[in-house]
Amino acid sequence: MKLMSYNILDGGETRIPEIIKVIQAESPDYLTINEANSFAKDDQKILSEIARETNLPYFELALSGEYDYHVAVLSKYKLKNVHKIQPLMRACIISTIETELGTISIASLHLTPYTEDLRHPEIDAILSFQKDFPNRILMGDMNSLSAHDDYNPEMIKGFNEEKVKKFTTDGKLRFDAIEKILSSGYIDVAHKLGENKEITVPSLSAQGIHPSARLDYIFVSEALLPHVQSYKVIKNELSHYSSDHYPITAELK
Repeated sequence: MKLMSYNILDGGETRIPEIIKVIQAESPDYLTINEANSFAKDDQKILSEIARETNLPYFELALSGEYDYHVAVLSKYKLKNVHKIQPLMRACIISTIETELGTISIASLHLTPYTEDLRHPEIDAILSFQKDFPNRILMGDMNSLSAHDDYNPEMIKGFNEEKVKKFTTDGKLRFDAIEKILSSGYIDVAHKLGENKEITVPSLSAQGIHPSARLDYIFVSEALLPHVQSYKVIKNELSHYSSDHYPITAELK
């Protein structure tokens, strides 16, 4: 089973053909899309188009609690027991699927971009809902840094006011949101496979918008860890310019 998470930047309306090509090249079985801003319009026309073009026939959309930063999921597996965690400043969809690896709960989310403190109650709500599933996956744009990525504290000097609020408290980088996820029995696939130094922002087309960082993650429960085969940040001529984030993938067998 191949997982993919992709923040497509403000709905991607003018970049949908490129975004579809990026997805098609990876051919995921389960796809999380963050910032699906335009997907609620015209009876979910864009979401339906992506589903058709990527051969992912089952899809759902969770509306953002603030503005239009929706979360979409697309799957080759039928989505069962779909639950949308509310209220969040962005959005989260948790669905159950039946796979060759058994029953899996997948949370597709986009945590608030504002402060680490505001991310904690959102994480708590999501983790609480998933806790009874042995096989569980958590993926999306966490808007948070991991202590395992060895960031230089000097990077704070390049932050604007927004980034200071987002990533720091009292002049120090914050890592506790990701640590909360890890301490709840989830494994960071990128870190486990030694790929966690590969940044997911900014893409070549978004230099200066984000500090160089890994904001997009795929986490799995310990029960699924033996099945994890690979993790990759997708960087190519299309993904350099199709969004400000690079998509990430992980394969489980």
